[in-house]
Amino acid sequence: MATNHTPTAGAALGNELRAGTVAKVGSTKRIQELNGMLHSNRPNVDITRARAYTKVYRETEGMPSMMRRYKASAEVYRSLSDNVYDHEQLVGWPTKRIRGANFAIELHAHWLADDLPNLRGRTYDPFEITDEEYKELEEDLLPYWKEKTMAVQWGHYVDPKEWDRAQFGGVSDVSNYLCANGSHFIPSWTDVIEHGFVKYYEKAKALRADLDPNDPESVDKRIFYNGIIEVLEAIRDWGERMSAACARKAAQETDPVRKQELEKMAEMMTRVPWGPATSFHDACETAWAVCFFLFVEGAGPSITWGRFDQYMYPYYKADIEKGILTPESAMELIEELYVRVTSNVWFQSTQMAYIFGGYYRYPHLDVGGLDEKGKDASNELSYLCLRAMRYAKTTSPAVSLMLHQKTPDALLYEACELAAEGMGHPSFFNCEGLYEMLEHRAGGLDGHSNYNRRDILKYGSPIGCVEPGAEGLQYGHTDSGIINVAGCIFAAVTNGQKAEGVDGTYCGQVVTYESGAPETLMTFEDFYAAVKGQVKYAIDECHANLLICEKILAEQFNLPTFTVLLDGALERAKDATAGGAKVNIGPTMQMVGFATMVDSVAAIKKVVYVDKEATLPEVADACKKNFVGYEALRAKLLAAPKYGNDDDFADEIAADLWEWFAHCTMRLKMYRGHYCDAAVQMVQSNVGYGAMTGATPNGRLAGMPISDTMSATQQADTNGPTAAARSYGKLDFPAYTNGTLLNMWISQSELMQ
Repeated sequence: MATNHTPTAGAALGNELRAGTVAKVGSTKRIQELNGMLHSNRPNVDITRARAYTKVYRETEGMPSMMRRYKASAEVYRSLSDNVYDHEQLVGWPTKRIRGANFAIELHAHWLADDLPNLRGRTYDPFEITDEEYKELEEDLLPYWKEKTMAVQWGHYVDPKEWDRAQFGGVSDVSNYLCANGSHFIPSWTDVIEHGFVKYYEKAKALRADLDPNDPESVDKRIFYNGIIEVLEAIRDWGERMSAACARKAAQETDPVRKQELEKMAEMMTRVPWGPATSFHDACETAWAVCFFLFVEGAGPSITWGRFDQYMYPYYKADIEKGILTPESAMELIEELYVRVTSNVWFQSTQMAYIFGGYYRYPHLDVGGLDEKGKDASNELSYLCLRAMRYAKTTSPAVSLMLHQKTPDALLYEACELAAEGMGHPSFFNCEGLYEMLEHRAGGLDGHSNYNRRDILKYGSPIGCVEPGAEGLQYGHTDSGIINVAGCIFAAVTNGQKAEGVDGTYCGQVVTYESGAPETLMTFEDFYAAVKGQVKYAIDECHANLLICEKILAEQFNLPTFTVLLDGALERAKDATAGGAKVNIGPTMQMVGFATMVDSVAAIKKVVYVDKEATLPEVADACKKNFVGYEALRAKLLAAPKYGNDDDFADEIAADLWEWFAHCTMRLKMYRGHYCDAAVQMVQSNVGYGAMTGATPNGRLAGMPISDTMSATQQADTNGPTAAARSYGKLDFPAYTNGTLLNMWISQSELMQ
């Protein structure tokens, strides 16, 4: 398919859109109006889910935990809004208002009870809420749930001091995992679109009928199947309600064209998502419905579209051949999907919003890649998906191109056209690296995942930021344990002590372990061992806390719709949270502040142990005092070799610490029987964690951002992008089986040299 050379406004338009001055954009009048509707609504709280959960849990006291959880999910689907808006061709919304958050009260009540007065006016990610719903939350719903959340239950398993240390404190953090169950997932798109939810309904009924009442396992399995069937019936009933709502809207419509559209939508909802899709329009509706069902049931980010151009192409091709679809009308449906998925905002605490701000839920839509035979898999839809984002200009989903040596030049050019818009789309993923990560996913240091080569080629694609996943075959939170390795460096130079944030004050309290007083670390090898010891301590502490999280999730925070959309989970009669997937992954370890750690080690090696221009106790004291009175020493540390400049002095340290972190992570067994995966990602969190980290030996001041992802420290890669790329190329990317992320900022002047 040829590229379409249409003029773009470039990065200036992207900046204008971020500033909120552009709203009604899109390839057609319909999309422009829907985009305008999206931008005219502020993020808001919807308590429909909270009411449904509270109602069911009050009515089911004493029932088995899974039974209560599944009944609550069914009640949520029965309670969803049946609003139908002007201009839309797709049907259904997860909330009563556009850009609403149907938040998980059973996971968030412990912080929301205290945070509610700040919700409307907080600096990061404020939410609107009506006075009536505010009062209901404050007086009825939150008091019921405040002491029942996962975080509170986790607190019963650990020493009280762990509450702060593992939530925004110390150097390891599990707070995201405690509040974001149900995330980072690629459902069985191919199967659910082809067959509809009725397939799983009939399968669950047949499996229940086959249970032997004298088999001990049948007791729990019957609860499982009864719950799954009730949830699926609620999904069926939702489709019928939406069909009726479209029919009512059509009866009131005076415009004959719109009336016909609404009648068509009413007819469509009698087929999907309950039954098989029979057209590209049907397939888009099922894809949208599945997306928001999962967002409503779960609490976390990144319900991922996966290889959209692959599983949607048969419907597109058939409709084009029938003459009932054009590329332009297909692109309009894709743009509407983009607008709708952008309406799914992430609901977080004030502290988490500071770290992961922007309401963004990290949905992916991937194009390109290889097919099962290793051939280029791109098709017409690959181009349309990229082009649709150029017109819709939404923040979601993260449209990504899966690159390989056979990627057509025309497709790469289309991707570059989109990149030139300045919106941050598309992301570029190397298929070879992605597939290598999947081969060893959750397999430990020397093991392999349960994926076969066909699984990887056909279904493998990124989730969330950069994590490797596979459609319908994998479940587990991929963004769970967070290790602030910049904090580990501070601990290494202060013998396990802690600084207290932006003002550089220093408490002198040991918060990790005593890895050696500065005056006793006589050689670089001694100091380096202390650094590695602090990193390992943080990983082990985080792992112990995550094991408890996994246990609580498996027992009490089940996800029936996620489970239905996992290949083989119904036959196993295992919920997604309890190990129902073919490949169970997560919790994982995300490294934050990699370059800050590397540059700090390199600076100490150079200034203290090679040039002997300072002692380690002097560096430790300088960090404790935020370099006040140590300006000359700071200048020497800043001048030391830095990662990202193709300088082996720093890059050899980077390569070693990179491998060390992965080794420490992947040796650990998880609760569901798999092994932990390492990652370097954590977009934007370097700012929030930097605010909690004292001064570091690379010359960074207390409270300033730590380094971003696996990129060089900000402004430290002074030898240009090619030198930086050579530094990055010295690292073993596939060793990080939960993904790696690299951001590079290249100025126009560098491109024109």
